[in-house]
Amino acid sequence: LATYRLWGEQGGTYEATQVRPFLHGRTETTRSVSPASEAFVKTMGIRPKRDEMDASKRAEKVALLREAVNSHVKYIGLAANAMGVDRHFLGLALSAKEGEAVPSLFSHPLYARSKTWRVSTSHLTHPRFDSWGYGEVVPDGVGLAYSIHPNNCMFCITSLRENDWPERLSHLLEEALVEMQTLNEMELAAPASKL
Repeated sequence: LATYRLWGEQGGTYEATQVRPFLHGRTETTRSVSPASEAFVKTMGIRPKRDEMDASKRAEKVALLREAVNSHVKYIGLAANAMGVDRHFLGLALSAKEGEAVPSLFSHPLYARSKTWRVSTSHLTHPRFDSWGYGEVVPDGVGLAYSIHPNNCMFCITSLRENDWPERLSHLLEEALVEMQTLNEMELAAPASKL
Protein backbone atom coordinates (compact mmCIF):
# COMPACT_ATOMS: atom_id res chain seq x y z
CA LEU A 1 0.00 0.00 0.00
CA ALA A 2 2.81 2.43 0.88
CA THR A 3 4.72 1.92 -2.39
CA TYR A 4 1.43 2.14 -4.32
CA ARG A 5 0.90 5.52 -2.71
CA LEU A 6 4.50 6.53 -3.40
CA TRP A 7 4.46 5.71 -7.12
CA GLY A 8 0.75 5.62 -8.00
CA GLU A 9 1.06 1.97 -9.02
CA GLN A 10 2.24 -1.30 -7.59
CA GLY A 11 5.86 -2.04 -8.35
CA GLY A 12 7.24 -5.53 -8.92
CA THR A 13 8.10 -6.79 -5.43
CA TYR A 14 10.68 -9.40 -4.53
CA GLU A 15 10.54 -10.98 -1.10
CA ALA A 16 13.03 -13.68 -0.23
CA THR A 17 11.57 -16.97 1.00
CA GLN A 18 13.81 -19.65 2.46
CA VAL A 19 13.99 -23.07 0.82
CA ARG A 20 16.77 -24.43 3.04
CA PRO A 21 15.11 -27.84 3.57
CA PHE A 22 16.18 -28.69 0.01
CA LEU A 23 19.70 -29.72 -0.93
CA HIS A 24 21.63 -26.51 -1.72
CA GLY A 25 18.39 -24.57 -1.16
CA ARG A 26 18.73 -20.91 -0.31
CA THR A 27 15.83 -18.69 -1.37
CA GLU A 28 12.90 -18.50 -3.76
CA THR A 29 11.06 -15.38 -4.77
CA THR A 30 7.74 -14.53 -3.22
CA ARG A 31 5.97 -12.27 -5.67
CA SER A 32 3.97 -9.99 -3.39
CA VAL A 33 1.98 -8.23 -6.10
CA SER A 34 -1.16 -10.19 -6.91
CA PRO A 35 -4.72 -9.59 -8.12
CA ALA A 36 -5.75 -9.66 -4.44
CA SER A 37 -3.17 -7.04 -3.42
CA GLU A 38 -4.19 -4.89 -6.39
CA ALA A 39 -7.85 -4.98 -5.35
CA PHE A 40 -6.87 -4.03 -1.81
CA VAL A 41 -4.57 -1.10 -2.62
CA LYS A 42 -6.93 0.33 -5.21
CA THR A 43 -9.80 0.22 -2.73
CA MET A 44 -7.65 1.86 -0.05
CA GLY A 45 -6.75 4.59 -2.52
CA ILE A 46 -3.77 6.72 -3.39
CA ARG A 47 -4.47 8.75 -0.23
CA PRO A 48 -6.33 7.70 2.93
CA LYS A 49 -10.07 8.09 2.43
CA ARG A 50 -10.83 8.41 6.15
CA ASP A 51 -14.06 6.49 5.67
CA GLU A 52 -13.50 3.88 8.37
CA MET A 53 -16.64 4.99 10.22
CA ASP A 54 -18.73 3.69 7.31
CA ALA A 55 -19.28 0.06 8.36
CA SER A 56 -19.79 -1.29 4.82
CA LYS A 57 -16.66 0.42 3.44
CA ARG A 58 -14.66 -0.70 6.45
CA ALA A 59 -15.88 -4.29 6.08
CA GLU A 60 -14.99 -4.25 2.37
CA LYS A 61 -11.47 -2.98 3.07
CA VAL A 62 -10.91 -5.52 5.85
CA ALA A 63 -12.18 -8.35 3.62
CA LEU A 64 -9.86 -7.26 0.79
CA LEU A 65 -6.94 -6.98 3.24
CA ARG A 66 -7.60 -10.53 4.45
CA GLU A 67 -7.80 -11.80 0.85
CA ALA A 68 -4.49 -10.09 0.02
CA VAL A 69 -2.84 -11.52 3.15
CA ASN A 70 -4.18 -15.01 2.44
CA SER A 71 -2.94 -14.80 -1.15
CA HIS A 72 0.49 -13.69 0.07
CA VAL A 73 0.71 -16.45 2.69
CA LYS A 74 -0.32 -19.05 0.10
CA TYR A 75 2.40 -17.86 -2.31
CA ILE A 76 5.01 -17.91 0.47
CA GLY A 77 4.01 -21.50 1.28
CA LEU A 78 4.32 -22.51 -2.37
CA ALA A 79 7.68 -20.76 -2.71
CA ALA A 80 9.00 -22.38 0.48
CA ASN A 81 8.04 -25.78 -0.95
CA ALA A 82 9.89 -25.13 -4.23
CA MET A 83 6.68 -24.33 -6.07
CA GLY A 84 7.70 -20.79 -7.03
CA VAL A 85 8.75 -19.97 -10.58
CA ASP A 86 11.84 -17.82 -10.32
CA ARG A 87 14.47 -20.37 -9.31
CA HIS A 88 13.11 -22.82 -11.88
CA PHE A 89 13.51 -20.19 -14.59
CA LEU A 90 16.99 -19.37 -13.29
CA GLY A 91 17.92 -23.05 -13.47
CA LEU A 92 16.64 -23.29 -17.04
CA ALA A 93 18.55 -20.18 -18.08
CA LEU A 94 21.77 -21.40 -16.44
CA SER A 95 21.48 -24.88 -17.97
CA ALA A 96 22.07 -23.51 -21.47
CA LYS A 97 25.59 -24.36 -22.53
CA GLU A 98 27.89 -21.66 -23.83
CA GLY A 99 26.98 -20.81 -27.41
CA GLU A 100 23.66 -22.63 -27.14
CA ALA A 101 20.51 -20.67 -27.91
CA VAL A 102 18.23 -20.09 -24.94
CA PRO A 103 14.45 -20.37 -25.32
CA SER A 104 12.78 -17.23 -26.69
CA LEU A 105 10.93 -16.86 -23.38
CA PHE A 106 14.08 -15.41 -21.82
CA SER A 107 14.21 -12.54 -24.33
CA HIS A 108 10.48 -11.75 -24.22
CA PRO A 109 9.73 -8.21 -22.91
CA LEU A 110 7.13 -9.53 -20.46
CA TYR A 111 9.68 -11.92 -18.95
CA ALA A 112 12.16 -9.05 -18.55
CA ARG A 113 9.46 -6.91 -16.94
CA SER A 114 8.55 -9.73 -14.55
CA LYS A 115 12.16 -9.72 -13.30
CA THR A 116 12.22 -5.98 -12.52
CA TRP A 117 12.00 -5.59 -8.76
CA ARG A 118 11.14 -2.02 -7.81
CA VAL A 119 10.72 -3.23 -4.23
CA SER A 120 13.28 -5.62 -2.80
CA THR A 121 12.16 -6.70 0.64
CA SER A 122 13.12 -9.26 3.20
CA HIS A 123 12.38 -10.01 6.82
CA LEU A 124 14.88 -10.74 9.56
CA THR A 125 13.90 -10.64 13.20
CA HIS A 126 16.55 -11.61 15.70
CA PRO A 127 17.29 -10.26 19.19
CA ARG A 128 20.89 -9.46 18.24
CA PHE A 129 20.01 -7.31 15.23
CA ASP A 130 18.89 -3.79 16.05
CA SER A 131 18.72 -2.85 12.40
CA TRP A 132 19.90 -4.13 9.07
CA GLY A 133 19.34 -3.41 5.41
CA TYR A 134 20.52 -3.52 1.83
CA GLY A 135 20.29 -1.37 -1.26
CA GLU A 136 17.71 -1.21 -3.99
CA VAL A 137 18.20 -3.62 -6.90
CA VAL A 138 17.07 -1.30 -9.72
CA PRO A 139 17.77 2.44 -10.09
CA ASP A 140 14.08 3.37 -9.73
CA GLY A 141 13.44 1.03 -6.80
CA VAL A 142 13.74 0.73 -3.05
CA GLY A 143 15.31 -1.70 -0.61
CA LEU A 144 12.90 -2.37 2.25
CA ALA A 145 14.28 -4.55 5.05
CA TYR A 146 12.04 -5.15 8.06
CA SER A 147 11.82 -6.90 11.38
CA ILE A 148 8.77 -7.56 13.53
CA HIS A 149 8.93 -7.29 17.30
CA PRO A 150 6.24 -7.71 20.01
CA ASN A 151 5.53 -3.98 20.28
CA ASN A 152 6.95 -2.49 17.11
CA CYS A 153 8.22 -3.03 13.61
CA MET A 154 11.56 -1.75 12.34
CA PHE A 155 12.29 -0.80 8.75
CA CYS A 156 15.39 0.12 6.80
CA ILE A 157 14.48 1.91 3.57
CA THR A 158 17.07 2.64 0.89
CA SER A 159 17.04 4.16 -2.59
CA LEU A 160 19.39 6.09 -4.81
CA ARG A 161 19.95 9.60 -3.48
CA GLU A 162 18.41 11.27 -6.54
CA ASN A 163 15.08 9.53 -5.90
CA ASP A 164 14.68 10.99 -2.41
CA TRP A 165 12.16 8.29 -1.45
CA PRO A 166 13.17 6.86 1.95
CA GLU A 167 11.68 9.65 4.06
CA ARG A 168 8.46 9.82 2.02
CA LEU A 169 8.13 6.04 1.98
CA SER A 170 8.74 5.91 5.72
CA HIS A 171 5.83 8.31 6.26
CA LEU A 172 3.58 6.40 3.83
CA LEU A 173 4.51 3.09 5.44
CA GLU A 174 3.60 4.33 8.91
CA GLU A 175 0.39 5.86 7.54
CA ALA A 176 -0.60 2.60 5.82
CA LEU A 177 0.19 0.45 8.87
CA VAL A 178 -1.80 2.73 11.21
CA GLU A 179 -4.68 2.82 8.72
CA MET A 180 -4.79 -0.99 8.47
CA GLN A 181 -4.50 -1.32 12.26
CA THR A 182 -7.40 1.11 12.73
CA LEU A 183 -9.58 -0.74 10.23
CA ASN A 184 -8.85 -4.07 11.85
CA GLU A 185 -9.39 -2.85 15.41
CA MET A 186 -12.64 -1.09 14.51
CA GLU A 187 -13.90 -4.17 12.68
CA LEU A 188 -13.08 -6.41 15.64
CA ALA A 189 -14.81 -4.00 18.03
CA ALA A 190 -17.93 -3.63 15.87
CA PRO A 191 -21.02 -5.32 17.32
CA ALA A 192 -21.90 -8.58 15.62
CA SER A 193 -25.00 -8.65 13.44
CA LYS A 194 -28.06 -10.15 15.10
CA LEU A 195 -29.38 -11.56 11.83
